[in-house]
Amino acid sequence: MLNLLNFFAESSGGWWIWIVFGVLIVAMILLMVIPQRKQKKRQEEMMSRLAVGSIVTTIGGIVGEVVQLDDSHIWLLTGVDENKSTMQFVRQAIHSIAPAPGSPEAQAIAKAEKEKENEVDEIK
Repeated sequence: MLNLLNFFAESSGGWWIWIVFGVLIVAMILLMVIPQRKQKKRQEEMMSRLAVGSIVTTIGGIVGEVVQLDDSHIWLLTGVDENKSTMQFVRQAIHSIAPAPGSPEAQAIAKAEKEKENEVDEIK
């Protein structure tokens, strides 16, 4: 490899090396920026679906129902029966939104889980 680089450096005055390095740098930048943009787009899409009544999971693992929203915060109702409490979070703390019960997404997930359980039963 070193001999090949020396050949290009000697035969073309060294400009060839700069072109190769330039192409590598551009490729690295593109490989870092494109996935970051896709992630940001998915996050914005998820936040646009956020509404009162949605079941969400925070980055800390807390699951709750959205009871109030504003531009920078959300309030979640968590707990069981008489031990329910309301917690306030910044919007960036939302990790995922569960599909609404009865939605096509929820039905597909339930069907996949049922098939998985049937496969486990057949293996036993």
